[in-house]
Amino acid sequence: MSLSPDQRRVAHEMVNVFEYSSVSARYDACGDLGDGRGLTCGEIGFTTSSTEVRDVVAAYTERAPGSPLARHLPRLRDLADRGSASTSGLEGFAADWAHAAGDPRFRGVQDAVADRLTYDPAIAMARRLGIRTPLGVAILFDTAVQHGTSDDPDGLPALVARAGAQAHGTPAGGVAEKTWLLAFLDVRRADLRNPHDEDSQDVWAQSVDRVDALHGLVEGDEARLDAPVTLEVDGEDYELR
Repeated sequence: MSLSPDQRRVAHEMVNVFEYSSVSARYDACGDLGDGRGLTCGEIGFTTSSTEVRDVVAAYTERAPGSPLARHLPRLRDLADRGSASTSGLEGFAADWAHAAGDPRFRGVQDAVADRLTYDPAIAMARRLGIRTPLGVAILFDTAVQHGTSDDPDGLPALVARAGAQAHGTPAGGVAEKTWLLAFLDVRRADLRNPHDEDSQDVWAQSVDRVDALHGLVEGDEARLDAPVTLEVDGEDYELR
């Protein structure tokens, strides 16, 4: 299962709305959300407490060694090695990140790292589960962006396992895809309300409408993601094209 270029664009716009309340990607964004992950930056919310921001900056500064971002690499490597949410020592980083976002090479690096971390794993998971609709793939992609794809209890694999238990199987085993997706969204909603990572609880509890919007697309038979798609989030309508 893969998405056509048009379907993939709609899926990305959907994630942009959830992340930044805009259909356009925010390559320049960078700030502390107070969720225990340090600074959250760029189109899918790369974090400094993980290897994500480090990898983006390292790849970009190989292409643009004169970038002011290069001076932050030692601190980013230290934070990533320790899994630290500290923002100390990153003074000026957000401004340097925003400045770099004007460079197409930096945006391209963000795209490539985002694909490796979220889109490619979502496609692989969809194939394993027997998910065949573009909307199903987009839901897994959005979940990978917010929850990550590691083996922690809040990650995509754990949510998939719990959804399989609730739905008594997967589409690959004969469960109707719509039934499975609704079970998966129920599991995800419960996790957002009560995540295992307590540092995420306040921020994630405010994002339950993200799942409600996806639930509306499933119930509204938007399985093909044929543009335009109307997405309602927090009482506001966004048109994905």
